[in-house]
Amino acid sequence: MQNEDQVQDDSLETELEEVADDTEEETQEEEQGVEYWKAEALKNKAILDRNKNKPKKEAKKSQSDEFDYGEYAYLAQKGIESDEDIAFVRNGMEESGKNLRDVLNANWFKADLAERQALSKTDAAVPKGSRANTAATDDVAYWSAKPIEEVPANMRLKVVNAKRAKEENQGKFYNS
Repeated sequence: MQNEDQVQDDSLETELEEVADDTEEETQEEEQGVEYWKAEALKNKAILDRNKNKPKKEAKKSQSDEFDYGEYAYLAQKGIESDEDIAFVRNGMEESGKNLRDVLNANWFKADLAERQALSKTDAAVPKGSRANTAATDDVAYWSAKPIEEVPANMRLKVVNAKRAKEENQGKFYNS
């Protein structure tokens, strides 16, 4: 029985040695892992320190002041498609310092934009050209086509003289 106890003790000792070896290997791996991450942290700290002194660039300003296609689609979905309205949105963003979504949801901006769009629709509805008769109302030719009762008193003499001169220059026959 003593042999069995000794065999068990020997097997326990070998088992303990194996466990000790395993834990020693794990400890070495952990130490190597810790050292690796310390080195990585120092490297990253050096990069951060180096970049700390560089001037910061704003991402939006360095690219351009133009909206990207996604922002244009968002504006179109909100009913903002004219160049004047898009410029108004951009100015609102610059003045307030807010992003696109915050500016579009602001009550003050909604009111200003609605007012601008209403004025724009009114301007678009008013005809640009003038199709009215371009003859001035103080012109003899204008009043010659009217009945004499409608002609103002100060123009009647001129209109009668113009009509008489026209009749004298005409021939007696239809084709003359």
